[in-house]
Amino acid sequence: MEPNGTNDGETYVTSVRKTEYRYTWVINNFSVWLENVEGKQCSPQFPSGEQEPVKWCLNFYPNASMANGDEKCCSLFVELVSSPKGKASATLEFTLADANGNPILRRTCKHEITVKSDWGFNNYISRDNLLEKVKPGDTLVIKCKITVHSTIVNEKLVKTPKPLPSSLAKDLKTLVGVDSKFGDVTILVAGQRFPAHKCILSARSSVFSAMFEHQMQETIENCVSIDDIEPPVFEALLGFIYTDELTSLETMAHALYKAADKYDVPTLKSHCRCHILEKLSWETAAETLMLADLYGDLEMKKHVLQFLSVSVVAKVTETDGWKEMVRACPHLVDETIRAMAAKGATTRQEPRIGLKSNIK
Repeated sequence: MEPNGTNDGETYVTSVRKTEYRYTWVINNFSVWLENVEGKQCSPQFPSGEQEPVKWCLNFYPNASMANGDEKCCSLFVELVSSPKGKASATLEFTLADANGNPILRRTCKHEITVKSDWGFNNYISRDNLLEKVKPGDTLVIKCKITVHSTIVNEKLVKTPKPLPSSLAKDLKTLVGVDSKFGDVTILVAGQRFPAHKCILSARSSVFSAMFEHQMQETIENCVSIDDIEPPVFEALLGFIYTDELTSLETMAHALYKAADKYDVPTLKSHCRCHILEKLSWETAAETLMLADLYGDLEMKKHVLQFLSVSVVAKVTETDGWKEMVRACPHLVDETIRAMAAKGATTRQEPRIGLKSNIK
């Protein structure tokens, strides 16, 4: 079973594996050797080594008639001497060369060969032609390359184990709340106590870091009082500081945005900004614009003005947020009018006059 709960079952793989054998047989004084040998001539077995499970050898017939060929030709074969499977399907390549490595003749074939059987060419080359080609060095070089294809069926694939998912957030969550262990500071919010840890708060917030670094009364007593934030908001702030998790954006995004700004938790502030802009509507636009202006959030302000520039003016100006903005932030009304004018949103309803009347 995978960590995410999925189960793909067992996996089997059918694959073709290639094994290659190379061997070179050098025969010096070839013309003299040819006159003095009769019948099948065998090379040493290859690959060398007693532990090799598969063994091959080359069989050369100076007179091909001994191998059911033409007596004027030479025969060349490879023999499977031993194999655990008793047979092999392979591609064979023979190359004859002279003393300088110049190729004389190359031939290939593909076949299935069993143990103790020959496999190759009855009439590989004319004997006279071969003698002529090996001059003047009088050395024959026989090169052999055997490529064996073995089919492996139903090979079970063993998957590499995956590491467990991170439990850091879950583990740190146990340090949050009234049952928190090993806390070294208490945050008092509207009469509610929140045990906490200075090292974690300091690492996540420059404001808390500065607070605990100096010998303030709160630091000495290990108790900090906060009066300008509601307990549920601080609890959500504390939870994010410890775990990077958020569960209450739907109900307190604006309040958390303000808390994140005050205690310098930029990641939380970014999450709140994105959520507020995702939920932006003509009903919340004016309130959000005032929030952005109050905290100098140019990115948020830019998005809200762009939204207002294409909104239905009559609906926006009827909201409580707009009326509050007219009263408390008249400069934002002017900025909104300019944004609407730039987008041509005021052409049909002539809202500029109505907006100015609201300012009065």
